[in-house]
Amino acid sequence: MGTLFVEKNKNKFLLCILLLALIARLWVFPVVFSGGHITLLGADTYYHARRILATVSHFPDTLAFDTYINFPYGSIIGWPPLFDQFIALIALLIGFGHPSPYTIEATAAVIPPLFGTLTVLLVYLIAEKIFDWRFGLVSAGIFAITPAHVYVSFIGYADHHVAETLLSTAAYLFFVIAMKRLHQGNINFGNFRTNIFKNSLYPALCGITLALSIFTWEGASIFIGLIGIYILIQFVLDRKLNRNSDYLIITGSLAFLVSLLIITPVAQGNGLNIGTYLPSLFQVGFLSVFFLLCILLWVMQKLNLKKWWYHPTILVLIFAAAVYSLKIFSLNFYLAANNRISYLFGGGILATIQEAVPLFNNPAGAFTLDNVWNAFTISFFIFLLSFVYFLYRTIREKYPFEAVFLIVWTLIVLMLTVLQKRFIYLLSVNVAIFSAYFIIASAGHFAPAQEKEAITGKKKRKGQQKPRPSPNAGLIVGLFLLVLISAPNITVIKTMASGAAAPDQDLQETFKWLKDNSPPTSYFDAPDKTPEYGVMSWWDYGNWILYISQRPVVANNFQTGIDDAAHFLTEPDEKTANEILGKRKVRFIITDAQMLKLKFKSLAMLAGKNPDDYYRTSDGAPIASINAENKKFFETMLSRLHVFDGDGLSHYRLLYESKTTAIRSPDIKYVKIFEYVPGATITGKSEGDVKISLSVITNQGRTYVYTNQAAVKNGRYEIVVPYSTRGGEYWTKPLSDYIIQNANISKAVSINEQDVQEGRTLEADLV
Repeated sequence: MGTLFVEKNKNKFLLCILLLALIARLWVFPVVFSGGHITLLGADTYYHARRILATVSHFPDTLAFDTYINFPYGSIIGWPPLFDQFIALIALLIGFGHPSPYTIEATAAVIPPLFGTLTVLLVYLIAEKIFDWRFGLVSAGIFAITPAHVYVSFIGYADHHVAETLLSTAAYLFFVIAMKRLHQGNINFGNFRTNIFKNSLYPALCGITLALSIFTWEGASIFIGLIGIYILIQFVLDRKLNRNSDYLIITGSLAFLVSLLIITPVAQGNGLNIGTYLPSLFQVGFLSVFFLLCILLWVMQKLNLKKWWYHPTILVLIFAAAVYSLKIFSLNFYLAANNRISYLFGGGILATIQEAVPLFNNPAGAFTLDNVWNAFTISFFIFLLSFVYFLYRTIREKYPFEAVFLIVWTLIVLMLTVLQKRFIYLLSVNVAIFSAYFIIASAGHFAPAQEKEAITGKKKRKGQQKPRPSPNAGLIVGLFLLVLISAPNITVIKTMASGAAAPDQDLQETFKWLKDNSPPTSYFDAPDKTPEYGVMSWWDYGNWILYISQRPVVANNFQTGIDDAAHFLTEPDEKTANEILGKRKVRFIITDAQMLKLKFKSLAMLAGKNPDDYYRTSDGAPIASINAENKKFFETMLSRLHVFDGDGLSHYRLLYESKTTAIRSPDIKYVKIFEYVPGATITGKSEGDVKISLSVITNQGRTYVYTNQAAVKNGRYEIVVPYSTRGGEYWTKPLSDYIIQNANISKAVSINEQDVQEGRTLEADLV
């Protein structure tokens, strides 16, 4: 009775699940929409917002090259354009062709939860097609509140990750539907033309969706490769069981052909790099390989080889020969493919990016289950058990193609996620489906006989007598397990919402201060020419500075400029640091306490240095405490600026510091902005070494004393200072003139702002 009631009202239940999914993704609404402005979440989101603004102004064109990153050289933008173009189009429609910046940001913020909720519907449909409506409802219900996916589809998280899950799930759904329709209709190459439109519709939709994914994410080749690998495996299994594979070959060949027809006309030149504005010849070649593979499988099926294992043997030999030939005759394509495969395994620079570390590693590299718990809670462990049981069932049931597809899909995405946790949101679909499988299979043991047979595939032996379960027992058990598995997800989502990944208040205020209190730079809206100056900071903050401050950055979240950023921040010698800033045309430097405490080890690694060299040791072993920095650590430019306020440096002056105290002893604020200036040179006669000092008060009312010193040579000294005592317009100000002195004489010296900015020389004798 209970199951019949749910089935009769399944559309209403599905609607409730979709509403729940939307509510979960709107949980961070107060964080995003507050104080009359919008705070986007994440870091790459801010570059998407920049691109969307540019696209609205020049629709449909968007940024393919940007001089505001990797300043002053600029950089190609490796993101395909469709995600940003879509949001820009919606904003243009909402704003009747002239949307305000607020309308554009609001549109960008709202699209992710809508995409996320639509993905929940797709999860219902694909689970229904592989199993039935019960699996569809439970899968959608779990997926609706799976933290890994909720996070990337939060309102305000306008990153393309949510589109990756949407498009990949849609492509797989169309692929499964296409195979089922062809298989159930006994469609083969002989009768395919009897209804070409009907037989081609879903393979074509799969191909269109794959093409859309290529225009959305540079890693979309993964989706193509996943389907191609499945086709290979299923073909071999069909040969083993002497089954016709026309349904498989027709679906795959049409899907790959349609994608080829869409992307080939716009593929860019001779390039093989997939990190480009439009598809490259790599994607064209990749799709062509799998299309030709389908043709090869059709030929092999026609040959009707006597032994089934001849087919995998021949395929392995052909693959080896193809790889060898590719290496000989098309080395560029071979290297491009090899680089992409190597990228999936992580390592190198990726080891310093938290989202690219292995799934079971914590930031220190030790084993942890925190990542899977925060992404899936109990569901991950249920998923593993359920997957093993499903694999057993699939083998026992002679490899039904829907089941094999689900297994291949899951194994590939699981492997990618284990290697790099960034793919965890893609795995969330599989975790939800297999969690649903566990719930329904478990509930089936308490269901009436007919339902149990439908779920487990086991028929009661003749004469077997067992107590008849209550008609509602299975439903009650299923609901209990659903609540038990899903309840921890709500707690995790609540925690994620309270700690939403937006720039904190200190950072936002700092970046806004820089925008309002520094000379504006040119070409922000059309960055095809080089602006006047750039900002140096660590790459984690690059996109935030670029969007909020509207200033060019040396290093940003695309890992551009990180070599010079890392070397500058770890450099102990001011002259060498100056050379880096001069080469990069930097005027402002932004530092924060996290660079000192949480990010320094990665920073040192990327500078080619051993992080352990910067911490005190005991018996040859590094001390684990974050307070164990040694003298070498405090000699870096990062420490000399952020810890010591630029004391002893000739070309760096503190302009601004945020209100929050990050370290109390000494009093170190969370974020600081420094200006790199030519500096005023004070020179004169002296009978001994010279010391100069200046009392300074910051914008937060904190006082400190800037000092510097110079040795006397041939009776003269020369010292360069960064602060002006007259004419400066910044909020951090000197309290008096400079006091310059030797052992016998002390003198006050006044410095004008022009003296500092133009590098003028002033005379001040101490004799």
